[in-house]
Amino acid sequence: MKEQLKFLRDSIACSYSQVFFSDNRWFALLLGVATFVDPYTGISGLLCVIFAVILAKLLGFNPILIRNGTYTYNVLLVGLAIGFYFSFNPAFFVILFLASFLTLMISAWMASSFAAKRVPFLSLPFIFSTWIMLLSTRTFQTIKLSGRIPGAIYNWGNIGGASLLSIYHKTAAFIPHLAVIYFKSIGGIFFQYNLVSGILITIGILVCSRIAFSLSIIGFMIGYLFSYLIQGDMSELEYSYIGFNFILSAIAIGGFYFVPSTRSYLLAIISAPLIVLVISGLGIISISYQLPLYSLPFSFVVMLVIYVFENRYTITKLHLVEFQKYSPEKNLYAHHNNMERFKNDTYVHIHLPYYGEWFVSQGHDGDITHKDDFRHAWDFVITDETKKTYRLPGTDVKDFYCYGKPVLAPAAGQVVAIEDGVDDNVIGDVNVEKNWGNTIIIKHTEFLYSKLSHIKNDSFKVKNGDYVKKGDVLALCGSSGRSPEPHLHFQLQSTAYLNAGTIDYPICYYLTKEDEKYTFHSFDNPQEGETVLKATPTPLISQAFHFVPGMKMNFKVTRGAETTAESWEVFADSTNATYFYCKTTGSVAFFTNNETLLYFLSFSGDKNSLLYYFYLGAHKVLLGYYSGVEIHEPLPISDFYGGISKFLQDFTAPFHIYLKANYSAKFTDVDNEQNPGKVKIHSNAQKGSGDRGRIDFEMELDNNMIKKFTAKDNNLCITAENIV
Repeated sequence: MKEQLKFLRDSIACSYSQVFFSDNRWFALLLGVATFVDPYTGISGLLCVIFAVILAKLLGFNPILIRNGTYTYNVLLVGLAIGFYFSFNPAFFVILFLASFLTLMISAWMASSFAAKRVPFLSLPFIFSTWIMLLSTRTFQTIKLSGRIPGAIYNWGNIGGASLLSIYHKTAAFIPHLAVIYFKSIGGIFFQYNLVSGILITIGILVCSRIAFSLSIIGFMIGYLFSYLIQGDMSELEYSYIGFNFILSAIAIGGFYFVPSTRSYLLAIISAPLIVLVISGLGIISISYQLPLYSLPFSFVVMLVIYVFENRYTITKLHLVEFQKYSPEKNLYAHHNNMERFKNDTYVHIHLPYYGEWFVSQGHDGDITHKDDFRHAWDFVITDETKKTYRLPGTDVKDFYCYGKPVLAPAAGQVVAIEDGVDDNVIGDVNVEKNWGNTIIIKHTEFLYSKLSHIKNDSFKVKNGDYVKKGDVLALCGSSGRSPEPHLHFQLQSTAYLNAGTIDYPICYYLTKEDEKYTFHSFDNPQEGETVLKATPTPLISQAFHFVPGMKMNFKVTRGAETTAESWEVFADSTNATYFYCKTTGSVAFFTNNETLLYFLSFSGDKNSLLYYFYLGAHKVLLGYYSGVEIHEPLPISDFYGGISKFLQDFTAPFHIYLKANYSAKFTDVDNEQNPGKVKIHSNAQKGSGDRGRIDFEMELDNNMIKKFTAKDNNLCITAENIV
């Protein structure tokens, strides 16, 4: 019963906040209060939502879409409209529930059909349902118009008398005329045409999102001024307050469906005059049927813009939001962080095609053969501590360290070409007729092929047409073709042809070694003269961070003198994205394990929870132990900053982000560098520079698990012990 009531509470709250593209429950509460400035309207809207949520649950609709308000925010608007127009009586409540049911059905239908086009249905269910109700009730004798004065506040005279109205008018007299229209327009979204509701909603928008607040003002001002300059019908804006279309459109385009930026703001500004044209054009038609336009101009323009940009030919710097976080700020900071973290990330991850440590004898733009169309390639050899590639006497191919070593598939794909039958050269000699020597070409995806050349004759372990996995042994390194000594030539190309030119495509993860110290690289190009090796998982670390769906973790958490328990479970959503769910606090942290790294993607929930600190402290962990390796990563601003500093940053964030947060981690206290059985990972999350605003973390790994986790945040020390 408790869970059902919580579900009902969350669903109702999101029905209110979804109108402004938010899932903030405090904002929802403020919006709910604003709808009750006219109590009849507020009661009607609330009853409509409660009925729709219960009905959707009973009918087996998608619980996620019920809970986040997708099915019911239009129901709320219909309920508010009916409460605004009609008087309460038994027939009223029958019509109210029928309208709720109709709007729910339309919303469910549109949620399914519009999702395929990746276009939101916005307020179309509300418009259609309200129009149907207004047209049908004209013939119903038992349904009576309310007779209440539009503006709601004037109806308070029955409650507070003339003194209450006098206070209202005196206060309104100090507010500029344009601000009054803005406030009444924003209140008009909820059929509350008064300053009180408008000011409450505006405060809620400001507290909830500075970006949405600035866009609401910009959108309204541009739309109003454009109407004034072209001498349009200002009565629509000044008396029916249809200007809320400018406000909603600006927030939707400038900060919700598009990642907030200078370009998204410009798009929102350009869209405002379009709203004016749609209001003027459709207004002529709607008047003839005596049906208000409501939010139809907003829905039409926003849906049009999103559809066009979803189907554009070339992706520009105007980005649509891919994973909606229901906050312009969160959308922006997540996008900005991901652009930094994964700026060189590739769809197909290409790995080094060998075991162990190899030396780049010739890199990109090499002086010997890597020129012009073939400049993006690598030649790999194995060297000893003196950088020699062979053992004495070095006159036979077998004297060379790399000769006969396994050549591996750099990624999964299909073998599309094999050239074999070319003998190894005598040391110092080359075969220019068959300059590539024995070669294998693998297709990884359209326009991405890998080529490995100078293979040992008759050493292929696969044949043409075979499918291979990352790391499968393909053949052995040789010295065939234009190869004066054994080495492995490796390149990426866009076609399957043997003589195809190269493309610049990075190696996903690798390490460079210098003076027994390692440096980790991600999506980078190995440089000539570097010793490079694959990042291989260490059993202790990879097992400790091997989190699979269904796995449960329980911690004994100590904060000073207080001891509590916190329980986590690993889940996978419908897209197979894995995440931790904290049963104790309701917090969620999404993560990825790609066998080289474990890294977190996002966090939502209680920032006092252990899961939040673990999200920061294990933000990116290399799953293999290498001496001296440090991992660095930018952190999302929204996950690490709060208070006035973030409040001010939010206003300028679409144009410039000046706040910084960074993460770093390194291994310490290892018991055995060759085969660690115990190791500690020290990490920190840092605001800007210096020690101010820094959180230090320590993870103790033992017996293939995270045994202990410690976080030190200023004077707060949190210690968590894993209870097996």
